Amino acid sequence: MLVNLLNNLIEKKYYSKKLVIQNKLDVFYAMSKISDEDYTALTLKVEEKYKEEVIEATEVTGPSTEENVESED
Repeated sequence: MLVNLLNNLIEKKYYSKKLVIQNKLDVFYAMSKISDEDYTALTLKVEEKYKEEVIEATEVTGPSTEENVESED
């Protein structure tokens, strides 16, 4: 029942941040509330559903400062 609830929360992206749901999964796993197989499946689902978060973070970063420095030769 807990696994079904967690699965539904992940599917609907109930939590706005990937870190929040991943921390919850980690706690349930550490307390032996979910099995190894369930933890793995849910973690993979989190990676799939929250992958936009990683893409957005890389798009926000601008060019490095090394590219902005011109040679004085």
